Amino acid sequence: MPESNVSRRAFLLAITGSAAAVAVGCRPQTDAMPTLYAPGSTAPTHTPQVANPAPAALPDSALGTVTHDKPIFTPVDKLYITQYNYGLTPAVDESTWKLAVDGLVETPLVLSLTDLRALPAHEDVRVLECISNPVGGNLIGNLKWRGALMDDLLKLAKPKPEATHVRFEAADGYTTSVKREWIEQPNTLLAYEMNGQPLTVAHGFPLRIHMPGLYGQKMPRWLTRLEFIDYDYIGYWESRGWSNIAAVKTKSIIHSPTDGSSAPTGSGIAIQGVAVAGKRKITNVEVQIDGGQWLPATLAPQPDLGWTQWYVTVVLGAPGEYRIGVRATDDTGFVQTAEASGVFGGAFPDGTGSIHRLVVRMV
Repeated sequence: MPESNVSRRAFLLAITGSAAAVAVGCRPQTDAMPTLYAPGSTAPTHTPQVANPAPAALPDSALGTVTHDKPIFTPVDKLYITQYNYGLTPAVDESTWKLAVDGLVETPLVLSLTDLRALPAHEDVRVLECISNPVGGNLIGNLKWRGALMDDLLKLAKPKPEATHVRFEAADGYTTSVKREWIEQPNTLLAYEMNGQPLTVAHGFPLRIHMPGLYGQKMPRWLTRLEFIDYDYIGYWESRGWSNIAAVKTKSIIHSPTDGSSAPTGSGIAIQGVAVAGKRKITNVEVQIDGGQWLPATLAPQPDLGWTQWYVTVVLGAPGEYRIGVRATDDTGFVQTAEASGVFGGAFPDGTGSIHRLVVRMV
């Protein structure tokens, strides 16, 4: 599809607030979208009992079995795909591919993948999320990433003081930019591996960038150029109304139980999921049943820049529908309070941190 057609369609979708995931080029896998809960509905209200003691291991969630100390990693083939033009997936030749670091720098660089691999390698766990991820959506993943730290390239290139922004170019023609301070973070990673394997073609082989605290819109795959500039360059999605900052919002997601599922009355229900806050730490997660009191969940240790897993087991003793909600608190003291509204909970234009709610039935 020609870029002009893609651009017009994306712009119309964005300004109408519909199909936000398509508008920003994010493609979900097979999970159904969550039901958005409207507070004040006529559903019966029940008082849950927190089960005690907590189980050693919880049932399977959408992404695997949660335990106290074993993080869930997203399989590479389950990680969402972002692409501004699905008709163009570049198959980059490693032997000829180069990364240019130029513009307002003292020493312009042209680096091969071999050059990057020769630099000290850094590996950690971090989240990647699409800015149009809806409330409770699956346009998010938690993986091990390995690559070269941007700080090592900055020491070689020596950006000039007048450089205020960095413009990115990718092999598929995608462009965007960030303020200089985002790329100068200590943990900015030029990643060439994910989950212990080289990047796949679909996920940006041979190189993609990851800057903590930003949505994937700002972190191109198939990276070919980093240009230091002295102005605010407006990239592809930004020119179509999406945030020019694209900073990750604090949010929590219920992975299990699933929306519309059933369980025997009186049984213990393990409610579990994940919470993220960009560069911030998750300090508290709470679950609510039918608009009642917020119940504290147990948090697993947060790895590096990865998501925080949480769970709480409750006993729901009467038959009927129960509406379950979850909210997170981060280390700045921010607590989720917004209720989902609009398509995808209002992800356009700068992402959503609305409370995720779903319905289960006790039978």
